[in-house]
Amino acid sequence: MKSSHEENKIQRFISLTECTPKLAKKYLQRNQWQIDYALNDFYDSELGGFVDTIPKDVKYPQELIDMFNKYSPNGDEIDIEGVMAFITDLGLKLEDIVTICLAKLLDWNKLTDPITKDQFLSNWYVQGCSRIDEMKIVMQDLKNKLVSDSKYLAEIYNYTFDLIIDDDAKMLDLNTAIEYWKLYFCQDLERNAVLKIDPKLFADWVIFLETENQNDITKDCWMMLLEFFKRYPTVDSVAEDYDENDPWPYIFDEFYEYLQETKGI
Repeated sequence: MKSSHEENKIQRFISLTECTPKLAKKYLQRNQWQIDYALNDFYDSELGGFVDTIPKDVKYPQELIDMFNKYSPNGDEIDIEGVMAFITDLGLKLEDIVTICLAKLLDWNKLTDPITKDQFLSNWYVQGCSRIDEMKIVMQDLKNKLVSDSKYLAEIYNYTFDLIIDDDAKMLDLNTAIEYWKLYFCQDLERNAVLKIDPKLFADWVIFLETENQNDITKDCWMMLLEFFKRYPTVDSVAEDYDENDPWPYIFDEFYEYLQETKGI
């Protein structure tokens, strides 16, 4: 028996694709009821590639419009005060890693930017959500996906740098970088099936940056750190396998030399 939330997603999928209920259910089920992934799967399989998912004449559910208006003081966008209220109603905090998933879902490029009406309505419409309880289910699914899907984890991690960097800045403040790195590398280690980092290695990385007066982090360093920790999750693995001839950013060579000097690797 389908839940009302699943039935809502089936109807939303049909409105976007004009397919049969049976076909809609098939693609949603094999994509864990994630509409965006089911749509990609459908278009790849049935039409040979992804197409625009929002019809120009789409009529958004009134419940969804009312929800947007709840957080929008002017009816055009959700300002930072409305954003904070929305995040709180979702059971999140601005500094939660799942909030970054929310930002990616809404095509929200800066945490300090407002969320436009089109971003809010179109992206939640694609997800099949019109109510806060439905949105909470989507966010819980994305939270679970972070610790089970390495591709999605990398997608969210890579999205973070531009999301949190100051306007017009080219490098990220070290303290900000460390706080967000902790979200990725220091939490839910027992449940994380795709990324297991030795806390000692992460601690050494932070001490190295602070000791060497690395005040800012480049985008290249940010992007490559996840790959570095995937390949070398422990100090021992760095000692045994790191090759300074590999094309890592120079800061990783410096970190390797720091470990040689301080840990005797």
